[in-house]
Amino acid sequence: MVNPLEIKVVPVLCCSVFCCVFIFAIIALPLSFKSLEQGKYALKLNWSTQKLHSDVMTEPGMYMTGLGNMLVEFPSTFQTMYFVRNSRGISEASGEDEVTSHIMRGVIRARSADGLEMHVAVSFQWQLKEGSLLPLYALLGGGELEESLYRDEFVRFARAAVVQSCANWEAEKFFTHRVEITADMLSILRKAFDTPPCTEMEQVAANDMVGSEGRMLPRANCGLSMTIQGLQLREVDLPDAYDEEIIHTQEEMQEVEVRLAEREEQKVMMQKKLMEATEKVKQIIQESIGVAEKTRIENEAVVEQLLNLQRKQAAANAEILAQFVNDTDPFARLFEIMEIRALNAHKGERLMINM
Repeated sequence: MVNPLEIKVVPVLCCSVFCCVFIFAIIALPLSFKSLEQGKYALKLNWSTQKLHSDVMTEPGMYMTGLGNMLVEFPSTFQTMYFVRNSRGISEASGEDEVTSHIMRGVIRARSADGLEMHVAVSFQWQLKEGSLLPLYALLGGGELEESLYRDEFVRFARAAVVQSCANWEAEKFFTHRVEITADMLSILRKAFDTPPCTEMEQVAANDMVGSEGRMLPRANCGLSMTIQGLQLREVDLPDAYDEEIIHTQEEMQEVEVRLAEREEQKVMMQKKLMEATEKVKQIIQESIGVAEKTRIENEAVVEQLLNLQRKQAAANAEILAQFVNDTDPFARLFEIMEIRALNAHKGERLMINM
């Protein structure tokens, strides 16, 4: 049996301390490393001080955080927020992780500019910016799904933006100006998720308001900075009575369109007939002008021939009269010569006598 007085205390204590430190190191070293997956941002939270480091971790991999410290994760890729009646037609290929899961809520109840209640189904894609993570965590927290209050606040901001946009448009515009309404919703939504930092007065007022986790509660979306990629206006459900009136109005409008088309057809037919009649009149006019021109040319030719004949006869008569102008009886002398000329021109062999 070993005598207790012979045991060396210092070596035993040193060996015990070394064993404890070695065991603690074996346990603490693996717990001091945290992994960051692809598609996520992270902020390092110090366990002892409960403060965040200003550096944002963006690259996936293993990080030395220290024992007890943790990574507050946020999604780095585009996420989708749905306000729909059911999940039919929505892909479930992504969003399986708690941090990056889709946000899905029921349709939004809103009112149009003319006071009609409506149910609006929309979806949009959003992405957190790297520089907005610290203000976001200070306001709304982050991390796992059950701790990420910011997701519920994002839903509230989005609902308010859609309700505000719906109030700018009359109910009938949702059937005829869908593109413009979608653009208006997207503009208001981007303004709601891209706000300036809190003012000093808001920070002072926030000192008197403390949340359940000890965070200040200033204006909920101040300093928020997000990218809204696009918005889809999926469905607009109006009251049944209004839908029936819309259907009736569309039927009447279709009837009006049919009547307008028929009138246009008749108009085209009448214009065609008018053109044909106009061309026929032009043709008749051209033919009449041609006939008149032909008659004029023929008459001018006849008149010209008659004038030439009369001129020649007058000239011949003038020459004949010039031969007898000095006779006492020019006409008797003329008739005498004509008689002599007739006798000279007579040929006896051509004389025919019927017995």
